[in-house]
Amino acid sequence: MKRIKAFIPYLYAYRWEMTIGIIALLATDFIGLVIPWLLKNFIDLLPHKPSSPELAWYAGMLFLAAIGQGVSRFGWRKYLFGPSRKIEVDILNKLFQHLQSLDKTFFQNQKIGDLMSRATNDLRAVKDFLGLGLLVILDAVVVIIAAVSLMIYINPQLTFYALLPLPLLSIIFFGFIKTISIRHTAIQENLAKITSMVQENLAGIRVLHAFVQEEHEMKRFDDMNREHIAKNMGLAKLFGMFTPSLVLTVGIATLITLWVGGKEVIAQQMAIQSGEVVENVFSIGSFVAFNGYLLMLAWPMMAIGYVTNLTQKGLAAMARIQEIFDCRSSLAGEISSASMEAIEGGIEFRDLTFGYPGEPDPVLKHIDLKIEPGSTVALIGMIGSGKSSFAQLIPRIFDAEGGSIFIDGLSTREIPLDQLRSHIAFVDQEPFLFSASIRNNIAMGRNGVTDEEIDAMIRCVHLTPDLERWPQGLETVVGERGVSLSGGQKQRIALARALIRNPKILILDDAFSSLDIETEAIILSNIRRITQALTTIIITHRLTITRQVDQILVMERGQIVERGNHEILMKNEGLYQRMYTNQALAREMEILLQ
Repeated sequence: MKRIKAFIPYLYAYRWEMTIGIIALLATDFIGLVIPWLLKNFIDLLPHKPSSPELAWYAGMLFLAAIGQGVSRFGWRKYLFGPSRKIEVDILNKLFQHLQSLDKTFFQNQKIGDLMSRATNDLRAVKDFLGLGLLVILDAVVVIIAAVSLMIYINPQLTFYALLPLPLLSIIFFGFIKTISIRHTAIQENLAKITSMVQENLAGIRVLHAFVQEEHEMKRFDDMNREHIAKNMGLAKLFGMFTPSLVLTVGIATLITLWVGGKEVIAQQMAIQSGEVVENVFSIGSFVAFNGYLLMLAWPMMAIGYVTNLTQKGLAAMARIQEIFDCRSSLAGEISSASMEAIEGGIEFRDLTFGYPGEPDPVLKHIDLKIEPGSTVALIGMIGSGKSSFAQLIPRIFDAEGGSIFIDGLSTREIPLDQLRSHIAFVDQEPFLFSASIRNNIAMGRNGVTDEEIDAMIRCVHLTPDLERWPQGLETVVGERGVSLSGGQKQRIALARALIRNPKILILDDAFSSLDIETEAIILSNIRRITQALTTIIITHRLTITRQVDQILVMERGQIVERGNHEILMKNEGLYQRMYTNQALAREMEILLQ
């Protein structure tokens, strides 16, 4: 019942269209039920030698019934199948919107291929259930109730004999239904694994080529497909027993009707011919009508197997989609009371301690720090010292405890998330570029960007020499994830995308790792020249730029162990002095070896 409730809001949105569709379906069934009754009266009339007008009346009624069924069939196809398509779009839009609202923690625990499978294969199963599945269910219920009622009216005793096999039908149905549901869920999950595997292989195709793993991955893909086929064949075998069992049950009912009903008709006809008075005559016309209604029961009975398949598949698919809807962002629960349309860029950490969900130990411990507006700060330290975690807490990519991080004196949890992030630009070591032109990748950082602004950013990040080598210049399409570009080119485009937003806080998480020292120095100089009052946080492993910053923070094991400018830290002869000296010696050795 819980799984059915998930559909109600979507069905309610199209209640009027579906009402029209249901009325059209009922009209189709009603006309279908009238046709055997017309045939009954027509056959019973034949021995009385009806006149031509009487025959024409019955022919005309049958013709009108055919036209009526045609019109009403069009109606239910339009107004039952149509809303199912619209509901599919509604669920997809809601799913996409909900995915965008979830934080990084959610996506770290999910495979993109699995999410894609839920948005495609599972959603298609939901659409089939809402369209054809609900139609067959409603049609079967109406036809079964009406046809059985008319059969009882025609001959109650024969109806009893004809329906004797139905308990067997119930045993078959309830015996198979649970197993079918379990197998459908397993098939959907296995299909999600295949989709995820394909997505990962295509995204990492260069790695596969580099390590000559094509054959291994093809074999793994073949094994997964064979497993998928085996699961589907298991379900097919189940239906191979289920559907014929239903057909056999209907066949037995038909056999009983022909045997018992036929004998009764023959006996009554012989009695009438011998002059006996027969009460409750079971005429040939009644026998034909009875069999007509019994045959009408055949489709709903056989459709039980089909609709069971659609229903279990649709419910299993909706359950998988609902799992995503039930997930909530850890950032969404905050009540943002403040408004911050403009900021100066001052950042303060007050006794910040932070650990990732599920991790026993914190990665940042007791951080107390104040960064003045417009200043430039460099974070350095060994790998795993907590630098990236430190930076990601400022725009709330991950969330720290309330009252730990402040922007211009306001807790980041009190500032609406969209406003907070609109003032912060974040560039990491492996930036993501969309499969679009360089111009569009840069301009996506802000609406209404002019060509002059884009050109200024191109010069700032020192991308002009690269553009001159590309025939299409800014209109060059970079491919998925920027596959056609070098690491340095991607980093500079991402930096231009960040700067064009005119942020007040710029966070560079090892964003120059693919650039040479000279280019790095040029870009930093350009940023200082074209931006005013920009608070900049630079995470780096190369200490060539630390002379240019206002404050250096040295991190070790989640704590700030040293802070100050270059001259002060060199005099302290601590971790910074050792790291700087070692890098300077390494550069001198490189120069000597060249």
